[in-house]
Amino acid sequence: MSNLFNAKNSFYMSPVKTAMAEPGTGKITLPQIQYYEKRAQGGVGTIILEPVAVTTSGKEHPKQMMLEDSQSVELLKNLVDSLKKSGTRVVVHLNHAGRAANPAASGGKPLAPASLPCPMSGQTAEILDIAQIREIEDAFAAKAVIAQNAGADGVELQMGHGYLAAQFMSGKLNNRTDEYGKNHFLFAENVLKKVTSAVQIPVIARISGAEFTENLTDEDETEMLDLFQKYAIAGIHVGWGNACETPAWYYNHMALPLEKMDEKLVILRQKTRLPIIAAGRMQTNDRYKTLLENGTIDGVVMGRQLITDPDYVNKILDKQKTIRCAGCLQGCLTSVKAGKPVTCIANPEASRDLIPTGKSSRTAMVIGGGPAGIYTGIYLARKGLKVTLFEKEKNPGGQWNLAYKVPGKGTMKNTLDDLVTIAEDFMEIKTGVHVDEKYVLSQNYDEVVVATGALPVEIPIPGLTQYITGFDVYKNPESIKNKNVLIIGGGMIGMEAAEILLPHGNQITVVEMLEEISRGMDPVSRGLLMKAITGKVNILTRTKVSRTSDSEVFIQNESGESSLGKFDVIVMAIGTRPENSLYEKLNGKVKNLHIVGDAEKTAQIMEASVAAYSLSGKIAG
Repeated sequence: MSNLFNAKNSFYMSPVKTAMAEPGTGKITLPQIQYYEKRAQGGVGTIILEPVAVTTSGKEHPKQMMLEDSQSVELLKNLVDSLKKSGTRVVVHLNHAGRAANPAASGGKPLAPASLPCPMSGQTAEILDIAQIREIEDAFAAKAVIAQNAGADGVELQMGHGYLAAQFMSGKLNNRTDEYGKNHFLFAENVLKKVTSAVQIPVIARISGAEFTENLTDEDETEMLDLFQKYAIAGIHVGWGNACETPAWYYNHMALPLEKMDEKLVILRQKTRLPIIAAGRMQTNDRYKTLLENGTIDGVVMGRQLITDPDYVNKILDKQKTIRCAGCLQGCLTSVKAGKPVTCIANPEASRDLIPTGKSSRTAMVIGGGPAGIYTGIYLARKGLKVTLFEKEKNPGGQWNLAYKVPGKGTMKNTLDDLVTIAEDFMEIKTGVHVDEKYVLSQNYDEVVVATGALPVEIPIPGLTQYITGFDVYKNPESIKNKNVLIIGGGMIGMEAAEILLPHGNQITVVEMLEEISRGMDPVSRGLLMKAITGKVNILTRTKVSRTSDSEVFIQNESGESSLGKFDVIVMAIGTRPENSLYEKLNGKVKNLHIVGDAEKTAQIMEASVAAYSLSGKIAG
C-alpha cells in the first residue's frame, strides 16, 4: 500500500462536510476539533479535512470551513497540532464550487466558466471574467501556503466532481471564446503551477473516477492525468459523480453498483503511474482488500464509514467488531443540508459528546428493540446500568427490519446486524417476548424505558373493509403478484411500497391528498426512487379516496368525484402513529418511567437514535 504522507498506515479519511464550522466566517470550532480528534484516535493514518472554500464565492454551505483571517489560520494550526498527537497526518482540501456554489453561503450568484444552471440546486451561474478567474487561481495558492504554515502534511486540490476546475475542463460546460475557452485545461494548469510552486509539502488531486455524465470525455481524462504527471503531484484521490448532475454517485448512495466503480478504477490504473487512493463504500464486503491486493489502488479512503464508526481502522486492524455504514445518507447528507452537524443513524454520538462510561448498581428495562430501544440500552449499559431489552418479534430492529426490504437498500441490513451484535455485548436481549402492564409491575427495575415504536395509521373510508397496510407490503411483497394495486398515501412508506411491488408484475396506482409525494426522503434517495417508478406507476396528487363499493374505488379531487376502477389489492399507507398504549397504562404507576423514539413521536431512524442519545444522557447512572 502506498503511503503518500509517510503516515502510520494507508487508510485515509475523505473530506466529508460536517456543518460544524462557525456560520458565515467558516472558523473552526471546538466541537469540530473534537470530531476530528475521535477519528484520529480511531486509527486512520491520514485525515483529509472537509473542503475549504478558497474564496467566499466558492462556498457550498453557510458552515463551510474558511481561512480568511489570522484567527482562522491559528485555529487551523490548533486542529493540525491536535490531530498529530495521535500520529495522524493532516491534509487540507481546497475547492471552489463554481456553479455548484450556494448563494445562501456565498452571498451572491454562483460564478462559473459559463452561464449554466446546476440541476441539483436550480441556480444559474454568472460568467467569470478574467480578473475573477486569476483571483481564484491565486487564492488556491494562498490557501495552500496557509495550510503549509499551519503544519499540514499535504494539500488536496479539487479537480473533479463537477466543481469549478472540472467545469473549466469540460467542452460541454465551458463555451468561452477567450484563452480559458480555447484551452479548457488552462485553469487547472494554472492552479497546479501556482500551488506546486508555492509549497513544498505534497500536493494531491481529487477527481471523479467517473462523473456518469457526458461532461468530460476519455480524451479529457487522459489530458488531465498527463497534467498531473507534468506537475509531479504526489497522487490521485478518486471519488465519484458530479455534485450538480449525478448527486447519487457524488454521495455514493447505497443503491448504486460497486462493479461500475471497480471497472473504472482498473482503467485509471492502466492510464497513470501515479499512486491512486480511492473512496466509494470501501467497507462493503471488504471491497478495499481485493482492490489493494490486485494492485488497482494504493490506499483506501473512507468518509461516511468513519462517521458511523470512528474507531473502524483500529478495529479492523485488531480484528474487532465494527459497525458498517449503510450508505443511507440520513445523517451525513440530510442533517448537513439542514444546517445541523453531521451525524449517523448508527452513531448518534458522531458529532456529539460521548455518553460517559461509569459504574452503577442500578437496573434498567427497555421495552422495544427498534433503534431507539437498542441505543438507549447501549448507552445506559455504558453508564453502568444492568440493562435487559425485551422485543416482541423474533429479531430486534423494529422498522429498521422493513427499511432494507426496499430495492437498493439492502446494505442497511449489514448495519443493523452489526449494531445488534454489538448491543448483545452490552445487555441481555430477550426476543419473542410480549411485555404487558402486569409483567412490568411485577418486576423491580430502577428505570423503565418504553420504546414500543409505531403502528400504521388506519382511517375509516366508507365501504372499505378489505385492505392491507404499507408495513404488510414490506414484510411480504412476494404475496402480491400480477395484481392491480391501489396505494392510499404517497409519503415515503407509500412510495417505497410501490417500488417494492413493481418487480412482481403489479399494476400500481398511488393516490395522495397533498401536492408533494415522497415527503421526508433525502433528495438523493427520492431522486432514485422517482427514476425507478416514473412511467411505471400512476400517481394522482391532490386527490383522496372518497369511498369504495365492492372492489371499485371512487376518488375526490378538484374535478369532483369519479370512479378510479376496480382493484385487486388496496394498501393503506398514510403514515404511522405512536404505539404508546403501554406507556399510558404504566404512567403514574412506575416511578422512573420514560418513553423514547416512535412511541413518543414518529420520525425516521435518525431521529429515533438521536432521541435515545438525548434520553440516556438524562438518566442517572
